[in-house]
Amino acid sequence: MVAVMARLRGIWLELRVIPVLLWSFSAITLGTALAADDGTLHGWYYLGAVTLGLLIQGLIAHCLNELEDWRSGTDRHDSPRVISGGSKVLVNGLLSRRGLIGLWWAAFALTTILGLAMVASRGIVMLPFGLAGVAGAVCYTLPPVRAAYHPVIGELIAFVCLGLCVIGAAVLQGGDIDGPTLAAAVAVAAYAVGMLMVHHYLDHDADRSARPQKRTTIVALGLERGRYYAIAWCVLAIAAAIAAAASRPELLPLVGAYALGLVAHVRCRPRDVASVTRCELAIIFAGISGALVSAALLVPALAWAALAAAALIAAELRLAVSPAERPAQ
Repeated sequence: MVAVMARLRGIWLELRVIPVLLWSFSAITLGTALAADDGTLHGWYYLGAVTLGLLIQGLIAHCLNELEDWRSGTDRHDSPRVISGGSKVLVNGLLSRRGLIGLWWAAFALTTILGLAMVASRGIVMLPFGLAGVAGAVCYTLPPVRAAYHPVIGELIAFVCLGLCVIGAAVLQGGDIDGPTLAAAVAVAAYAVGMLMVHHYLDHDADRSARPQKRTTIVALGLERGRYYAIAWCVLAIAAAIAAAASRPELLPLVGAYALGLVAHVRCRPRDVASVTRCELAIIFAGISGALVSAALLVPALAWAALAAAALIAAELRLAVSPAERPAQ
């Protein structure tokens, strides 16, 4: 029983619920709301899209990244990290490498079944979105692209995939790809990429020492210039959010939340563990709040998504891996 509970806890932590809430969950919820604001919310399509986002980002992408970062050594580096450095399920012995591979295949099978079911129900128009999501999750980590291990390429793949989450969710609801939807997609995607750069600050030394070297943009630019790069992504997000809100005033919370995120970016000190951890959490929670509040203003029925996010965050913080746990041998 203890071993089973440890594995279940490892699966939960491998999902990395908090980043998923900022990325795919917020993007899909906002895209759904933009298309369903006339009161025609297709709840099952929304739940199906959220499940696919959880499978693709939470398991397909994260399992591959966990395995590759363990193999290269960046997640085994002893640099002080709190949020970054992977899910820590391997180092804490909650899951084995074989277990992660099995989890990946299970997630891939479920993604294929659910994705094809959505295509059969909604139409072939949805197929490119699913294929792009899975391809991005794989290419982000694995050769020959291995985007996460090269400057800029990783951000571009993440940016495109997350933007497609917003657009795909809107199309799934039967909405049009209009100007506000495109602007919102750029805003959500750019904000998440800016957060990802902050996530890489404390990985800087570990990524430099990895074999092959994980040459992220932060490694390539260095911490100080990398900080300006992260800020630039956040500024782009705010500009896009303003453009979207000009046509859809319900998106004004997105602008305000991203402005708070920008303050955290500016105040962040990339070499200070406490500062990076505090500011990254502020950026994440501001981004989740802005997207979900905007979605609730567009479609009041989606207000429960914010409550679900709060409950999931509380569960994630409670189940976080304790540093006292022993690593697997």
